[in-house]
Amino acid sequence: MVKSVDLIIFAGQSNMSGRGEASEAPECVTGYEYKPISEPERLVPIREPFGLGEDKTGGLDDRYEGGTKRSGSMVSAFVNEYYRVCARQIVAVSASKGGTNTIEWLDGLINDAVDRLDRAKEFLTENGIAIDNIFVIWCQGESDGDIKQTEEGYIKSTRRLFDMFKAHGAQKCFMVQIGHYNYIKYPDTANRDKYYKTIRIAQRKLCETDDDFILAASLEPHINEMKDGYHYHQSAYNAVGKAAGCKAGEYILNMDREDA
Repeated sequence: MVKSVDLIIFAGQSNMSGRGEASEAPECVTGYEYKPISEPERLVPIREPFGLGEDKTGGLDDRYEGGTKRSGSMVSAFVNEYYRVCARQIVAVSASKGGTNTIEWLDGLINDAVDRLDRAKEFLTENGIAIDNIFVIWCQGESDGDIKQTEEGYIKSTRRLFDMFKAHGAQKCFMVQIGHYNYIKYPDTANRDKYYKTIRIAQRKLCETDDDFILAASLEPHINEMKDGYHYHQSAYNAVGKAAGCKAGEYILNMDREDA
């Protein structure tokens, strides 16, 4: 068993849960998942679909009609690239639910997310595994576009959410920017995409003006890899996960240089 890890919470809505094709995800060659809901007594190797079984009734619940909506995520690609860049082991925790806006997160979902973080910290500490860093990878915002959230409203809500993660030990939020509403496949709804653009602008502005946030990757260039109005094929999740893992790994290297 590893002696020290970086604890990373993968939080947000459906594109964090992952709606890809797990068979096309890279094999995760390193890292562990801590499952506070379904397997709280051990660490398990990371496999896609990531987060299976981590559904809590009344909380972060991504089940549908007795099954799961989770079908392949960006997490394996992220973990592989992060390790390649900075050689740090990750313990990953799933904290996502499809179709959720920041208002719903502030109304209660954040409590489930930080509880998962606390339970992971407790497990690692009790088992003699040191936690070097705690990060949040945040991929969310399409549902805020759907309710026509303003730039200012999104920035304020997301800051409040990360403040709650910070109160439980998180150091940085690596933002995965949302993409387009799929106006190519659904051209009669092209006007809808302007509300997603508002969220993209807000996310970029937040990362440019607040040191707690780092823009790690974006789904925006991957509109041609979309499978429906909101979600992506595995190729997009693989590319975005790799880009985000590289950005986070480079942050670690820079942090180590500054400490040297």
